[in-house]
Amino acid sequence: VEDKECEWDAAAMGMLGLETALSVVQAAMVDSGLLDWAGVADRMSHRPARIGRCDSGATPQGRPLEAGEPANLTLADPTHTRTISGRAMASLSHNTPYEGMKLPGRVVATFLRGRPTVLDGVLQ
Repeated sequence: VEDKECEWDAAAMGMLGLETALSVVQAAMVDSGLLDWAGVADRMSHRPARIGRCDSGATPQGRPLEAGEPANLTLADPTHTRTISGRAMASLSHNTPYEGMKLPGRVVATFLRGRPTVLDGVLQ
């Protein structure tokens, strides 16, 4: 706690990012008209999986949904608005540059290989 609960320039490296990433991308790119949701899926899933060479093999990631294939996906509610609070996040770190900001969107559920990993904010 001491490593994080201090001035920014003295704090240990690292901050919350994953829990706010989709909301930040929605605000900056989708809501501004610079990117559509298919573009978000491409840049936040398909391309990183390809770059990391995780898009093939026994458990491929970042691929489009296909009938009969296990689903790896994120369900989001783009109409939801939330005020960011580092203390309310699941991470042990509470550092976020978005503290107190209102951001759009909320992840409702995530699925890995067709099985839920998070449902309505609760780890499964």
